[in-house]
Amino acid sequence: MGLFFGLFVGFTLGLAFVAGWKHVMASRSKHRILKAACFSLLGQMNQDDVKRLCDSNYPPWLSFPTFERVKWLNKLLEKIWPSVASAASELIRTNVEPMLAMYAPPGIKLRFSKLSLGNVAPQIEGVKIQTLQEGQLIMDLDFKWGGDPSIILAVQTPVGANLPVQLKNLRFFSTVRVIFKLAEDIPCIAGVVVALLAKPKPEIRYTLKLIGGNLGAVPGLSEMIKGIVETAVADSLEWPHRIVVPIAQPPVDLSDLELKLQGKLTVEVVRAEKLKNMEMIGKSDPYVITYVRVLFQSMTNVVENKLDPVWHKTFCFDVEDQETQSLVCQVFDKDIGNDKLLGAAMYPLAKLTPGETKELVLPLTPSLDMDHVVDKRDRGHLFLKVTYEIYSKEQQKEAMEKEQAILAEKRKAAEEGLIGGTIDVIGGAVGGAGKLVVGGASVVGGGVGMVGSGIGKAGKYVAKSVSTSFTSKKGRTENGAPGTPK
Repeated sequence: MGLFFGLFVGFTLGLAFVAGWKHVMASRSKHRILKAACFSLLGQMNQDDVKRLCDSNYPPWLSFPTFERVKWLNKLLEKIWPSVASAASELIRTNVEPMLAMYAPPGIKLRFSKLSLGNVAPQIEGVKIQTLQEGQLIMDLDFKWGGDPSIILAVQTPVGANLPVQLKNLRFFSTVRVIFKLAEDIPCIAGVVVALLAKPKPEIRYTLKLIGGNLGAVPGLSEMIKGIVETAVADSLEWPHRIVVPIAQPPVDLSDLELKLQGKLTVEVVRAEKLKNMEMIGKSDPYVITYVRVLFQSMTNVVENKLDPVWHKTFCFDVEDQETQSLVCQVFDKDIGNDKLLGAAMYPLAKLTPGETKELVLPLTPSLDMDHVVDKRDRGHLFLKVTYEIYSKEQQKEAMEKEQAILAEKRKAAEEGLIGGTIDVIGGAVGGAGKLVVGGASVVGGGVGMVGSGIGKAGKYVAKSVSTSFTSKKGRTENGAPGTPK
């Protein structure tokens, strides 16, 4: 009896053990399959998917190993920051003040009355070695800075008043490209190139305060300064534009680091159709502003009382980097006072084949930056013919000499007060001025304080032409900064 009972108990326990083992193995197999599926899905995720999961405030090294963590670099930067800040302040003053003069509207002059980068060093959250060319080292830095700088702008108005404006709560986020040209002699670096990568878009946050007064009492001053800063950064510091800093002593040839013209873009603005009517009575009077770089804009003639205008106007633009630059077109309605934006379009030059003429039909949108636009409906279409041609060495040299000569003439004219900065189309880049009559030093329109409406938003300029090469034209975006109308 005991034998049979023992056999029964043993048999039962054996079956239970086998059943339990089978269940555990099946469960482990199920978990392995689930993990494999999860890893497979994670492997298929792109950067946009990671942004949606982790929000946009994540360092690149967290999601993608192409950026390496550089705690050691931040510790070193903290120790040498006082010396770096002093040198960087002088470099910013030397390079940025001319930019402010170039992009300022008529009758307005800006300069730094005080510039100190403070004691808080920036943080570099990641670094990526982009490429290693012969004699060059290219690095992309995930750069963030929320320091304690002391920056005061002296704003000279058309009536001669100087307004001290302080930049407070400055925050800067960008991917900075640094190119080192290597040398054999100590310090082993002949020169450095610094530029801001256009993607992701550099972000500059700050507030403005009028020292000894209320900034709101001066209409349009805040918008004007912000427009100048945004335009100057986008047109002069974003890649492919860059700052070249010589390091070696005595200086060596750094011409290979400087930006060179690659080719010529020929654009024929043919026509537009089904434009949005912005008039209460009659129809819009459209014209087109087009450019590759804000400093060199061109404008068609105005076609009155038409929503399907025809222009057939041809313009030529120098191209500095086909891979990263784009053709920008903005259609405006000419009006008494404020010209309204009818639609905008952008076309990447990387899509063009050299030597081939391409016919484009571009849908017009309310803004080039659609992230902050509620009404995203198309506003008609713009028809273009474009041809991109690569420069030979002789053509490149000739084009660069011509560009430098034009810029030198415009700087001189702007310093003499004959034109409002070096923008070809008045108001097209900064647009933060009211009704000015430059040359006569008069300010038209009733305003507040000493400035009147001379720096009111989205106004109208009447500037004295210097020559046919830079005759001022009308044109502006709705919020003053090109490419960012609301």
